[in-house]
Parts: sequence; C-alpha cells; structure tokens
Amino acid sequence: MSGTIREGAAGAGAGAGAGRKADTGSSAGSMVPGTPRASASVTSASAMAPGTPRASAPVTSANSMAPGAPKAPTPVTSANSTPPGTPKAPAPGTPTTPLTRLIPGPPLPPGVLRTPARRSRADLPHAVISAEVWHTGWARAALERLELRTVIADERLPCERVLDTLAAQSVAFVCEELPVSGLAAMGWAARRTEALRRDDPLLGVVFLVEDDRALDPRALGPLVRTLSPGDTDLPDFLAEVQRVRREFHWELRNRRPGALPPGTATPPPARWTGTVPNFNVKHPSMLLPYALLSARTRREVYCEISPQEALLFVADSAARGPAAAVAEVFRTLRQDVDRLNTALGSRLRLHLDHADDHEVIQAACEAGFDSVMVDGSGRTLHQNVLFTNAATELARRYGVLVEGEIGSIDGAGLRKWNKTTTGDFARFVENTDLDLIGAHVGQFHSFDYGFAGTRRSLAEVGLLDDRATGDDLHAFAEACARVEQDLTDAGLPRYSAEHRLVAALARRAATEDEVPRLDAVFREARSRVPVFQRPLLDALEREWLERRLAKTRRKTELWDEVFATEPAREHRYAAIDHGLVQALTGALEGTGRALVVHGGSSLSRVDLTTLPGHGVARVNFGSGVYADYLEALRAQLPADLAADLPEGLNSLTGEGTWKHVRRMSYLAEATRDWRSWTEAPPSFVDTFVSRLERCYAAPLRGRTPAEAPGGRS
Repeated sequence: MSGTIREGAAGAGAGAGAGRKADTGSSAGSMVPGTPRASASVTSASAMAPGTPRASAPVTSANSMAPGAPKAPTPVTSANSTPPGTPKAPAPGTPTTPLTRLIPGPPLPPGVLRTPARRSRADLPHAVISAEVWHTGWARAALERLELRTVIADERLPCERVLDTLAAQSVAFVCEELPVSGLAAMGWAARRTEALRRDDPLLGVVFLVEDDRALDPRALGPLVRTLSPGDTDLPDFLAEVQRVRREFHWELRNRRPGALPPGTATPPPARWTGTVPNFNVKHPSMLLPYALLSARTRREVYCEISPQEALLFVADSAARGPAAAVAEVFRTLRQDVDRLNTALGSRLRLHLDHADDHEVIQAACEAGFDSVMVDGSGRTLHQNVLFTNAATELARRYGVLVEGEIGSIDGAGLRKWNKTTTGDFARFVENTDLDLIGAHVGQFHSFDYGFAGTRRSLAEVGLLDDRATGDDLHAFAEACARVEQDLTDAGLPRYSAEHRLVAALARRAATEDEVPRLDAVFREARSRVPVFQRPLLDALEREWLERRLAKTRRKTELWDEVFATEPAREHRYAAIDHGLVQALTGALEGTGRALVVHGGSSLSRVDLTTLPGHGVARVNFGSGVYADYLEALRAQLPADLAADLPEGLNSLTGEGTWKHVRRMSYLAEATRDWRSWTEAPPSFVDTFVSRLERCYAAPLRGRTPAEAPGGRS
C-alpha cells in the first residue's frame, strides 16, 4: 500500500448522507505533480487490436486475441452438472427484484468454500499521516497493516487542510510526530488535539514517539494515544474510534441493508381480527398478568418494549455496548413469553416499539418478536419513507409484522397543530409496504424512546471514564498546564524554580515504574519545598480536583438526561379527533393495512370504545398501565417496607435519575421470584389482571363493565 490515494478513493465519506467534498488536494502531498490519474479497471478500447470483436463472458484479455479472431463462445454448462432441485439462477440482464435476489447461485464443488465479499475500498476510512511519520520505517509498516486509505500531509498541505478537503466522519485518525517530551509534550499534544478536532470532536489522534518514556499515554485525552516501536494495539485503537463514532452518529450505523440472503422469503403472519390491546413492559414481571389476561379472555394480547426501556429498565449490564445489552433482553423476553404461553395456554405476542436502529430491529427479529415498529416519525416525510422502506426490507426476511408511524406524537397533549394530515398519510401509505401504521390523532404518550440520544450519552460517559481511572492523570496534566500558564502570566520566566517544580511534579506523577498516587506526590512535595511555594502546590491540587469534579458533574448531567422524565400534563385524558380517525382508516380500506393508536392511556373509556368501530387494529397502553402495576405491587411488600416508600412513587413526574433508581429498586425487591408465580399468582396479580380487563381490554371489545370478564367479542 502506498501513501497515494487511488482514483475515486479520496473524498468518499464513511457516513451515510455526509456531505461530499471535492477530493482535489486530498492526496497532493503524495502525488507527483503532472502524474496522470489511474484509469478504471476496465480495459480501454485503444488497447485492443483493430477489428477485434468484443468478447462475451468470460472476458478474454485483448492482448491474447489475434486481430480478426472470432468471438469466443460462451461456455455451456451441462444440465446434469446442476443437482436436482436447485433453483435456476436468473439470466444475465434480468432485472433484479426481491424474488430474484432470493434465488441462490449454482452450488460450489464439494470442499470449495465461498469467497467472502471483500469490503469496498470506498467504504474504508482515511488516515491522515504526516510526512515525517510516513517516512519512518517501523511506523509506516504498522500503519500499512491497517489497510486504510492513506493521505500524506506535508508542509505544503498540512493536516488541517487535508481534513478540510475530506468528507465529514471519513477520517479515522491523524498521526503526527511528537517533537517534544515531558510536561511540554503534554501541553503540545493538548493544543494539537484541539486544533485537529476543530470540526470533528471524535477524531482519533496518534502521536509518534521514538521512546515511550517521552509522554505517558495516561496523560492524554480520550481517543488520543502514542505510537512507539513495538506497539501492536493500533488496530484496537482504530476499532475503538469507529465504535464510539457509531454510538454518536445514527447515520453511521444505519446503512441500508444489503441484498436478501439466499433462501425463501418468510411471509408475515396473518393479522388478527378486531382490536387488540398492546401493553408496555417496563419490567419482565409484567409479562405474567398479560399472559393471564390472554388466557382468561381467550384472545391475543400484545406486549411491547422499546429499545430505551429494554436498556434502562431490564438490561443487567451495558458493558458490551447498548445494542448487545438490548439484544440479550430481547432473547430473555422471548424465552419468558414462550414459557408463559406453554404453561398458561395464553396467546401473548411480543412487539418491538419505537425502534430507529437497524441493528436493534434485526436483533428483535432474530429473537423471534412477532412484530416490530420502525419509527422514522421524527424525520421529514421523505426521510421517514426512506428509513421505513429500508427497515421493512430487513424485517421482511424474518416474516414479522411491520408497523410504521407518520407524524410525531405530542408528548404533553397540549398542541393541536401537529396531528397527522390526510395528505401526508396518503403519501406515506402509497410509498411504503407496511402492515400497520401509527398516526397522531390527538393522543399523547410519554418520552421513553430516546434510544439514539441514550447511546450518545453512554458513549460520552465512557469517554469520560476512559481517562478518569485512578488519580486521573489526564486531569492532572491539564492542571499542570493551567498552573504553568498562570505562572507565565504572573511574569515568572520559564527557567524559574516554580516552573521547574511543576515540571518535576508532572514527571514524578507520570513515572511508569512506580506509578505513585498523586496524594503521595503532593505529600512528598510539601515536605521538601519552601514555605513560600506551598500555595503553588495547593493551587495545583485545586486545579486537579476541580477538573475531576467537572468530569463527574458532566457524567451526572448525562445520566439525568438519560433518565429524564416526561413533563407534567395538564389534562388526564386527550381528546382524539374522531373525524380524522375515520378518514385515516378509510384511506386504508382495501389495502390490507390497519391503523394503530399509540398513547392509549391518555384516552378516555368513551374514546376507547369507539376505536373498534373505526377499524383500529391495535391500541398501545404504556404509562397508565405501569402506574397501575406499581400501585398494585405495593400490596406484595411487607407493611413496614411499603410504608417507607415515597408517596409519589407512581407519579408521572419526578427527579430523573433518583426517581428511576427508587422505582427499579422497588421492583427488584418485590418481584425477585416472579417466575415462580405461574402456578399460584399472588393476589395482587389477580387484582391487576382484573383492572387490565376492566379498564383497557373490555372497552376495545365494546363491552360494558358488567360484560367485561372473558370470551371473544
């Protein structure tokens, strides 16, 4: 691999939808002026002998054919060479359709493995390398093993200008030489990192050092490291940069799915008749009453969970990443639902709610969910259609029902102008291939669906934790640089004893062999320095602790954002627009699709009873059911423990993180053995099931309270 970018390589952004910039100059530091660009891999017509006809497949090199040679015949495959039952591959030139993409190619001979598709060079990120680093033999070898698109920067085209010419998010890291060492290296590295990250705060930065003692990597910030002879973990650093970027940027992890794999497409299951309830799962123990409701009414009952809820309410750990944690929750829920359906004879179904990540949708489909909601409602109509179609194509491979949504749901129920319009609804239906469609008809529901924002927050928490371990040498290096600047501003020359003291403390703290604790470093220094320099030590310690405290405060703010609660509502019930509901269901008549109403807890019983007559297929219930469950669960706890619970435990407003901690601690204590309740459910479960039937299920069958128990409608 050379430092010169090949034709068509520069300027190709790694992020979908990223703005493309001109690639002129992106390789100016490595291409010789006047050198012609390499042509495409197709042989030029001028390279063929005059009069030579074009060869049919397989293509024969023009240099191997004599002038006037006849056209090479296409090899004929014997009919006996294809095993019986093998589907015929589509003929050349046949338009590619979802059906033809399902037809596998001819089988390979026994013992011959299919060659995996290599990653396109245009999909590889760039690495901007300074000329000094590139001409260092051992460093060049380490960088070439990464197989990135390398751009060489020099004095004519410095790294900052190269970054300006490349597309956003297309550069994985920049590698420069570190010209200084010690405390000066810490300040120089911090300034260079800030300059290089002017447009991309997640840009990886690598500093070349010939001696690993020149700069302690613990003193560097997140996604910054050194490269010294013998280092072998540069691929891990590249993977970490790409992982963090995927967590921060939705578009980098949501490319359109590839072609359908060989096999037979699984048709979606037949939809139910009538209007069914869909209850939210904030805790796995809520599955039991839902299954009991299904068994007692002999009807299908859906239960739903969003990626956000799976991560914050159910997941045990996010150490492997949010997506992996959510996928594990999906598999566990599927096992619990199957166990309950077998034991109780229920027809409980699993639904993924408000998912806008392809990998999360695929995880739910692979876990065996019965339906998924692909939520692009927060985007423009055109972007919503594009995302919905891509996610629908992915879900169709697993044969699950697919729901989409048009028009954002009002979270507080106070605005009236953002209802779904009939024109947007008709365009959305016409341009998508969905089974179910959710719309805003005046209802509202809560805000437990910010999974993309949660992934960004968790990634930022991880970056803050990355250098904050132990004594947080990164914060100490920043404090040393700040105190040195204060000394300079105070008129003390660089050679003064105070400057030398700060440098000595920085070197002592960064000693690799002993790795002393900073409190021991300060204690040792206080016993040796003159009294007039003691304020300098205290100022340095204060700067260090303030930086550590600032990181902790930022992490607290991020957790509050993750567990932020919905705003207070001024109305208990929303007023739905029945005329709009009738118009939307009328637009779906004869299309084989049906309407879904979210925010069922915000609707009065009168409004709920009208929805079956309008042909609504499913009504989702969330916050109201959760509050009812928490209240019913209080009876399960001992009297003394229940009395100690805060009065507002099931209120709809709270203090963010601490409110969530209280609720989850309460649920964990009261439902620790909920899987053993199947044979003999506690009394509070029966009470809660009766409330589900009376307040939520019966109105959807047009039943009165007296007619509520059991039976089909």
